[in-house]
Amino acid sequence: MNKGIVTENLVVFFGNLREGGLLIGPSETADAIAFISAAGLSDRPTVRTGLRAMLAKSRKEQAVFDAAFDTFFVGAETMETRQREILDKASRRQERIETGRDALERYEVSEELAEAFASATEERKEWLKNMLDYAQDGNRNLPLMEAYLKKIASGWLSEEGGVGLEQPDGQDDSLLHKSFASITEEEIPQALRLVEALVRRILLASERRYRRNGRRGMPDLRQTIHRSLRTGGVPLSPAYKKRPRSSRRIVVLCDVSESMVRFSEFALTFITALSRRDGKLRAFIFSEGLAAIGTEDLTHFEKNVHESGLWRRGTDIGGALGALLAERPPAIDAQTLLLVLSDAKTVNRPLAEEMLHEVGSHTREILWLNPERQFSAFAERIATKYAAEHVTMLRCSSIEELARACASAL
Repeated sequence: MNKGIVTENLVVFFGNLREGGLLIGPSETADAIAFISAAGLSDRPTVRTGLRAMLAKSRKEQAVFDAAFDTFFVGAETMETRQREILDKASRRQERIETGRDALERYEVSEELAEAFASATEERKEWLKNMLDYAQDGNRNLPLMEAYLKKIASGWLSEEGGVGLEQPDGQDDSLLHKSFASITEEEIPQALRLVEALVRRILLASERRYRRNGRRGMPDLRQTIHRSLRTGGVPLSPAYKKRPRSSRRIVVLCDVSESMVRFSEFALTFITALSRRDGKLRAFIFSEGLAAIGTEDLTHFEKNVHESGLWRRGTDIGGALGALLAERPPAIDAQTLLLVLSDAKTVNRPLAEEMLHEVGSHTREILWLNPERQFSAFAERIATKYAAEHVTMLRCSSIEELARACASAL
């Protein structure tokens, strides 16, 4: 083990952790390097456990550490796979660039514009050609127009890349896009691991965005002095206290009818993990009745549903919303985000609409996650009629769609 290279890599890794919000000073760095020197890098679980214990104390810090560690420390086989993927990605990008430049031969365009053109819809291609013709006019400010078009192209390419939910390493790509109804019993453990990997990725990306927003609190004199020791006592990098994120209440209403229990398990796993950063979460399950359920350990979710007495009974959304309103102490208030996990199939539609209107007047927002690929007529009615009353219905028929919905909402 080359100690110099290992130390340099650890410094990079600690930089990633600091970007995620962890406070790592010289003492933590020295302890971690001493630990790696003694334990080595051959036993990955031991390295992970040791560094996690030294560097991450809170649940939020542990989630950031897990995501950073999984991204940074990989085995030889995984590294080879990643290298192949990088080469394949570069090759595909070069093909798109060449295709775009062939189509735009009479224009002198950048690689970014050519790639964006090759990936664009026919409508966007026509618009881009018109703008390039416009830019060719000698009376136009060509550099300014090129900068504008590059910005547009960058936005298109970002849309192609999504929100950072590409397939985690080592996972089956088909599961990401497979409908919940078609996931088999044998695939559930693997699908849950995929959910956990996506949660870690979303959390890490969220922490980076939060830090880049430049939200600073009051100056932190102690940390500023601590940092200045690296620069001879000159405070070149002043530290600031973290501004607390606004706390919010999240209530999840899970439909546990026979066709919905699997989706509710996946969705509640996502929501629970993401809401631990800055929200207070309560969860309820319902069919013809309503019951509270703990979110500390969801490994036995389906078993708990069976024991609740709500399994294999009809679905009464209106009754569940009414029971939620009647909870004492109140389960919802004007600051509550209510998440409804249901396909909108109910035994009493008029009551469901009445109670949805009533609950909407007591909450900040209602976000309805529907696993159906094709919404029913009643679901479409809810999505359109109650949109003005802060009710938003999102299609979440696959793990990918569910992850995007949870990432944007939470």
